[in-house]
Amino acid sequence: MLSQIVFETPAFRAKLAQALSIAAQALAGARRPYVAFTSGKDSVATAAIVHAVRPDVPLLWSDDELEYPEVVTYMEQLKELAGDQLIITLGWATHANWFRPWRDEPLWRDPFPGALFVGRDIDDWMGTRGYDLTFTGVRMEESRKRRDWLIQAGPLYSVKRGTGRRCCPLWNWTADDVWALIDGWGLAYSPVYDRLAEIGVPRLKQRVGPLPLTTRQILADGWPGLLTHLEDRYGKRWS
Repeated sequence: MLSQIVFETPAFRAKLAQALSIAAQALAGARRPYVAFTSGKDSVATAAIVHAVRPDVPLLWSDDELEYPEVVTYMEQLKELAGDQLIITLGWATHANWFRPWRDEPLWRDPFPGALFVGRDIDDWMGTRGYDLTFTGVRMEESRKRRDWLIQAGPLYSVKRGTGRRCCPLWNWTADDVWALIDGWGLAYSPVYDRLAEIGVPRLKQRVGPLPLTTRQILADGWPGLLTHLEDRYGKRWS
C-alpha cells in the first residue's frame, strides 16, 4: 500500500518530526490555541499532530448546512467522542454566490444540538473569546498562492486579525504525506474520500466541502439521489 510505504520512508519521518516540532514551538507561545477543523483530510492530520503534543487543544467546525451526508455522520461520531472539546458553529458565509447557510426555512436539516450561530468570521470570533493561536491544515501543494505565501511567511506567522497567530504544521506536505499519516496512525477520516476515489476523482482533486461548491458531475456520479433532492429544492444550480 502506497501510504504505508511513504510512512516508512526517512523523508516522511523527517517531515513528521518537523511538523511535531513546529506544533510544539507554536504551542509553547500560546495560552489558548485551537484547531480550525473542516472535516477534511488536512485538518484531520493537523489535529492529530497538535494532539500528539497537547491533547486538550479544542477543535472548531463550522457547519455549512449543505454538507455531504457522510460528513454529518462523521461529525456526529466525532462530537460523541470529543464532547465539549469539539466546538460547532453554524456557517454564515455565502457559497457559490447564492447559498447562505441556515437562513432559509425550512432548513435542509436540523443543526447539531448546541451549535452556535456566530454570524461573522470564525477566527475573528475566536479572537474575541481569548484564543491566541489558530492551527490550520493549509499546505503549499494546494495552490500557487498558498505556496508563495507559505514560502514567504513560513509555517508559523502573525496576522492582524482573528487570534493573531496561525500555524500550518503540514505546510510542506503532499497529499500522499497526509494520507500516509492518516493510514500510519489509523486516523478516522470522512468516508466521502472513499466515494470520491471510487468514482475516479484523482487524489489531488478530492475535496470535502460545502455542497454548493461541489461540481454537478461529482454529485451525479457519486450521489445521484442527493443531487436530485438538491435540485428539487434549490433548482438547477449544479450545471
